[in-house]
Amino acid sequence: AEGINAEYGGFSEWTSMKDADDLPFGNLPFIEDEGKKISQSVTVLRYLARKYGLFPSDPADILHCEIVEQELYDLRNKMSSVCYNPYSGFGPFPGSEIGKFDHEFLKGRFAKRVAERIPKFDKILTKQFVLGDKPCYVDFLMYEILDQLRTFLPSTFEGCENVAAYMGRFMELPGLKEWFSSDDYKKGNYINAPMAEWHGKN
Repeated sequence: AEGINAEYGGFSEWTSMKDADDLPFGNLPFIEDEGKKISQSVTVLRYLARKYGLFPSDPADILHCEIVEQELYDLRNKMSSVCYNPYSGFGPFPGSEIGKFDHEFLKGRFAKRVAERIPKFDKILTKQFVLGDKPCYVDFLMYEILDQLRTFLPSTFEGCENVAAYMGRFMELPGLKEWFSSDDYKKGNYINAPMAEWHGKN
């Protein structure tokens, strides 16, 4: 959005900042704006939406956005549980000697859930965007998570023409269209971290 001047720090910078008093839980990601640090992904999203006019004002619209938002996060959290082995060791945390993680079994079960939910998104995406002709904050979340799910389980999106058209419209938004065609975007980022069973990186 116009007016955002962003600088991106690396992991090493975060480790030196995460115990600061003004970042109470030391979480990533966080942003710093007008002298305050704001963490937690949805909190950051809502904060920027309010600041830049992308947060709805009508109570019914807010309620609808929050329902969609939480449905999306339910699916994203379930996807994480399919892709990350909870029994593996990481950093200072030892792995389990008896735990068994079956990624393909969990993926198959999750695919059934996604195949049941995506048509429900198809039914609500009858407008240009979630609330009408203009995008709001939840559209950014919607595109991101649907794109991740489509990459992970492409067959679950078959026949959902409203979803496909919606995602195409989102990619054509001014500013985003340029981003999606940029070299930085084409390099691709991990959907999950590199240690995941499936991380989305080709």
